Amino acid sequence: MISLPAEFTWPQYDGRAIANVPATVADILHVPFNGLPPLAADLWQPLGGGVKRVVLIVLDGFGWNLLQEEAANLGALVQKAVIVDQLTSIFPSTTVAALSSLWTGAAPAQHGMLGLTMFFPEYAAAGDMLKFSPVFGRYPDALVEAGLEPESFLQWPGLAEQLARYGVPTYSFKAREIVNSVLSRMHGRGVVADQGVVTFADLLWQMSHLLHEKAGESLFLFAYWSAIDTLSHFRSWDGAPTRAEARLLFHQLEHEFLNRLTAVARQDTLLFITADHGQTVWPDIIFLDDHPRLQEMLFMRPTGEHRLSYLYARHGRTDDIIHYLQTHLSHALVAVRSEEALAAGLFGPGPHTAVALERVGDVIAIMRGGYRLLSRAQEKKARLMVAGHGSLTHAEMMTPWLGFRLDGW
Repeated sequence: MISLPAEFTWPQYDGRAIANVPATVADILHVPFNGLPPLAADLWQPLGGGVKRVVLIVLDGFGWNLLQEEAANLGALVQKAVIVDQLTSIFPSTTVAALSSLWTGAAPAQHGMLGLTMFFPEYAAAGDMLKFSPVFGRYPDALVEAGLEPESFLQWPGLAEQLARYGVPTYSFKAREIVNSVLSRMHGRGVVADQGVVTFADLLWQMSHLLHEKAGESLFLFAYWSAIDTLSHFRSWDGAPTRAEARLLFHQLEHEFLNRLTAVARQDTLLFITADHGQTVWPDIIFLDDHPRLQEMLFMRPTGEHRLSYLYARHGRTDDIIHYLQTHLSHALVAVRSEEALAAGLFGPGPHTAVALERVGDVIAIMRGGYRLLSRAQEKKARLMVAGHGSLTHAEMMTPWLGFRLDGW
């Protein structure tokens, strides 16, 4: 076990993390599942049995902190939930890794999506895992053109694939601009339909139509919406526009979805609402350029996140990197050998994918407080964002978990 400061929250892969949600869905729908165990019993069994349909809504960036701040203003939705609890995110607490866990039921070190940017030796480049482009330029999907195969990239079977083997179809709803993205193709293995929508209201109406049209049929419905995360980056997780957006989304969920569902659409149906991660403010920046001695020890620029850096050492310099970070930057980060972090289960329990270690480098730098680590070349764009995620602080790691029995709404 590695030693981490009290301000950090360890991901609870044994039954209280978002990565345990897929196995829970499978258990509810009586489908055998290959992956992490389901959530602890108190997080879903109070909703009762006889369930044929599960709806999961993931609100990107909707951390537990935001729910706590706005709970009194979110209408009947929170008050009428049978379950109101918390889950941890995974590590790193970033969207590409977290959604990959929500779509596979595996931890990052198992499915292989270990950060926003990752090093690919086979392409001699670090890649942006949202755009699937080399980080040095804007070449969307260039990694796919170079040979990356979206349908086989994740090293774990998809949730939809596993459900489909036992006759349970999966339907996905998300913004139309990302519905055909490479990441969606990775996550959507086995999905019957991947529906692109224009607004959140459109998403809710399309979902309600499907639930009515498929009344009485077993199914899983996965919905994803990113507005809170986007607003939080630019207006802070507790900024007035972000809080207003949370109130608006919950108002629509209550009045344009739950209150309008027909009785047959509600029958034998559960609804869960969660997030992939939370956010924290990040006013402090450590510039790699201000540490030339550290740069001399590195084989390449760090990959990972602003809040979590994967450092690749020049031959034999791993100990020197750790010593430098602990001596000069311990107020801003925690430095851990990557192999020790993997062995301790920080990125998830074994078995790990064979490429996990090469994707997290030699040393991981986990940022504390409101610090980021980046280069001067990233400064202009980075300063536009006032909050973010990726590290292990409570604000980044804790997500809401709300559960409803719709035929009792």
